Amino acid sequence: MPTILYRNDQDVSPEDVMKIAAYAEHVSTQCYDVFADDGSRSRSETLSRRAQDVSDSLDFGDDPHFSPETTQKVLSLRDAVWGMCFDAFGERGHRGKSMNLLRMGQDVEDVLDKIIIVQLSQEEKEEAEADWAHESQFYSEIEAGTPNIIRRDDTGSRAGA
Repeated sequence: MPTILYRNDQDVSPEDVMKIAAYAEHVSTQCYDVFADDGSRSRSETLSRRAQDVSDSLDFGDDPHFSPETTQKVLSLRDAVWGMCFDAFGERGHRGKSMNLLRMGQDVEDVLDKIIIVQLSQEEKEEAEADWAHESQFYSEIEAGTPNIIRRDDTGSRAGA
């Protein structure tokens, strides 16, 4: 498990706090994490509570600061949303994350970068490097200038590889 260090000198603005608040509000009103076989969806009590906990703990002052407890609540909400939490729904049970939610998620990441430092143990570093080495093999052809991508034209037919 990575070690999370909390920065004492946080460069957080009121706009950053509003980004977190908007994210928590969106999750509490637009996201769902419980899905039934009949196609219905609902928000779990856990997800609702996490979003509310974040909203309740935010510092909306002129010189805001995130306490370690508030930061942990933001991390917990972010992790829940990254998992089985969706706000875009389509036909035949399609579930997805809207561009709006993805943008807000990136805003949350940007704020978290200002308030925490994540340190990996040596074992975690080695595991991450091995994962990256494995994943990067799939990009080697693209980097070499010979991408193996199937393209489709506007009509949906195959244009070539």
